[in-house]
Amino acid sequence: MIPENIFTWAIALGVASTLSFSAFAAGNSSSQPNIVVILADDLGVECLSAYGGTSLKTPNIDRLAAQGMRFTRCFSNPYCSPSRASLLTGRYPFKHGLTTVLHSLAQENLYLHPDQPSFARQLQQAGYATGLVGKWHVSLLHKHNTIQEFGFDHYQTWQIFDAQGQKRRRNWTPHFNQNGTLIADQIKERYGPDVNLEFLLDFIQSNAKKKKPFLAYLTTCLPHFPWEPTPDSQDQSYRTPHSEHKGDPQYFPDMVAYLDKHIGRILQSLEELRIADNTVVIFLADNGTDKDLVNTWGEGKKISGGKGTMTDRGTHVPLIVRWPGRIKAAATCDDLIDFSDLMPTLCEFAGAPLPQAEVNGRSFAPQLLGRPGNPREWIHIQNAGDRQVRSGEYMLNNKNQLRRVVELWEDPALPDENKYPEKEAAARQSLQEIFAELGKPDRARGSKEE
Repeated sequence: MIPENIFTWAIALGVASTLSFSAFAAGNSSSQPNIVVILADDLGVECLSAYGGTSLKTPNIDRLAAQGMRFTRCFSNPYCSPSRASLLTGRYPFKHGLTTVLHSLAQENLYLHPDQPSFARQLQQAGYATGLVGKWHVSLLHKHNTIQEFGFDHYQTWQIFDAQGQKRRRNWTPHFNQNGTLIADQIKERYGPDVNLEFLLDFIQSNAKKKKPFLAYLTTCLPHFPWEPTPDSQDQSYRTPHSEHKGDPQYFPDMVAYLDKHIGRILQSLEELRIADNTVVIFLADNGTDKDLVNTWGEGKKISGGKGTMTDRGTHVPLIVRWPGRIKAAATCDDLIDFSDLMPTLCEFAGAPLPQAEVNGRSFAPQLLGRPGNPREWIHIQNAGDRQVRSGEYMLNNKNQLRRVVELWEDPALPDENKYPEKEAAARQSLQEIFAELGKPDRARGSKEE
């Protein structure tokens, strides 16, 4: 059974958790950790050796896992825009309003509104410098540039469409928006991810010298298509004919390797600045791997990407967190993690207040520090009008269809077997109650309903 006041209960726990964390992080810049969040683009768990993948080599991501905590059950939404909005706001897509991916100029008036919460805005209130680099993708910047309204002091992001409505590239011949100014001609011969990494490292170094706590949010465009050679690729002759062409999948491993190389550069910079021990590094991805890609996992199992589907292959993503001396090395956590959980977790680490608006997420900071915490019993996934609540064993969609959870290594096309009718009936009732509770109006924090 689900408590009638489940969201009030979760919010109250989040507030209490943040208050308890203030013993070392309540607005005291000498004790607040720096925070680096690295969000990969289209990278399911089967791609990473830290999660059992065997096709690709990612030594720096492996190092993060060896030095921190690896979460085995983190789930995103099937497409990037809803996932990014949930990370930023701490809310489910049907709550924050951005339920579908932005991909067309016809969507220029569809965007995440600044009246929604933002973890960057909350950390600003706690004295953090905030920087965003890479792929924004919760608004089309040529018309609605909401980045600073969401609390980022400095930013450099891919400009998807220019003022003339032309779609622009993200990697080779990149077009970026740097603090409101379009930069293109001066970087036209450079590789976009390298330009973004430089901006990120400059932001980190500047604030480290000032001894000011910072939030650095790298929303990298790698390894999303177009799949083309990176600067490290042996063959540099291939380029996609236009920005929407997917390219050649043979270059996908090179792009993953280049992402891993950049993560290594970030970790090296933190060490050189002597701030690694006071910096939380979080690595995750916005959704599963592209459907056109196949990677090997475990003992030779071929895993096709499932981006855009509400399956494990579309939503099961990596989450690794390192904080030397605070988070136990080589630890794993099997708790369910929803993308909305990042917002309250960052607020707890920073000693920042939670927003007044209702937050659906639940902080997993206690688990990172070796405490039991308050683990979820279910997560929420959404793609446009399709919604799903998922427990450890079952998932129920908003059409009242119940299905056993199909794990990554299982064929999602196989028919479901109803082996345990009594157990399934109980699961259906429990998940139906969650849907009913989710349909209730928002409750602001501090309201009389709490």
